Amino acid sequence: MATLLAGTAAACSSPRHLIAVGPDMQGAEPQAALRTHRIFIATTRAPSSEPGVFFSGQRSGKLRFATVDVQIPPNHVIGQVERPRSLPPDPDRHFVISNPQTLDGKGLLSEAESVGRTMPRGERKLLIWVHGFNTTLTDAVLRLAQFVEDTGFDGVPLLFSWASDGRLTSYVYDINSALIARDAISEVASTLGRSSFDSIDIVAHSMGNFVAMEAIRGGSQQNVYDSTGKLANVILAAPDIDYELFAAQVSSIPPEKRRFFVLISDDDEALRLSGFLARRPRVGNVGADHLTRLGVNVIDLSQVQDTSSIHHTKFSDAPEVVKLLGSRILAGDSYTTRNPSLLGQGIIIGTGGALKLLE
Repeated sequence: MATLLAGTAAACSSPRHLIAVGPDMQGAEPQAALRTHRIFIATTRAPSSEPGVFFSGQRSGKLRFATVDVQIPPNHVIGQVERPRSLPPDPDRHFVISNPQTLDGKGLLSEAESVGRTMPRGERKLLIWVHGFNTTLTDAVLRLAQFVEDTGFDGVPLLFSWASDGRLTSYVYDINSALIARDAISEVASTLGRSSFDSIDIVAHSMGNFVAMEAIRGGSQQNVYDSTGKLANVILAAPDIDYELFAAQVSSIPPEKRRFFVLISDDDEALRLSGFLARRPRVGNVGADHLTRLGVNVIDLSQVQDTSSIHHTKFSDAPEVVKLLGSRILAGDSYTTRNPSLLGQGIIIGTGGALKLLE
């Protein structure tokens, strides 16, 4: 608990809200090789007029849509999010979030599809990102932009941002916000499934897995889960879900459609605390054998070294994991039971089995 609180206090020493508070996209040195990612946003957060916030931790009565641009600093290091310790951010050293624009649903879909149409037919990919507990919109945008940059994902990134309060003490509020967001993410997924994109990947982290899995369970019960056949992979990173609940969610999904990669780590301090409070084990730090019996694939990150003191974001902090996800999974090399050696060198894998990164 002390470790978790210390890590959170350190994070709070930097400005928390960074949307449109820095220089414009021409702020860096002209010779710098600047890289920018447009992030599409669907959110159940309420709008905010507070500088840097854009959308707050309060719940909205309706689904809202927006875009932002994220500029990557020239000195970016894989696995890190270079945030400023004071304002304004320096575009030569920090991520810069600019150009926030609100849209309606049709406008966002039209713009996203327009970007998709610049890609070759058959390679028009969409990534739906679902953040976790204690996350502001700034946190979520920066983490997604870092993940897109580091994995080399060359499709369209869409952030589904549910109304997390962005505070460590708001765990119950966040769980209820996640529950409220189930219908909204189902609506987004259904709309995107009928879009012109050729494939869709889902990456969820922490409590965001609860939102994603509830939507998937509901879709499966209504026989609409992946009805278009566009779903490529579902990556569940450090899932903060009761194991028995997860087993029930998975059981509603046909075995041939369980294209899940569950990323676990036995040193995840955040999930250890969550499990202690709930008095039930969390999916992200149970044994791999418990999960493989459910017919899902497990990537064990326990031996992976990362820079976080609580080891809850290894999937994006550890360079070798980021490269693995980018080169093998998000590159379109989807898992099937006919391809048991999908992840290749440095990985032990069996059909529907546990994968373990080797030292």
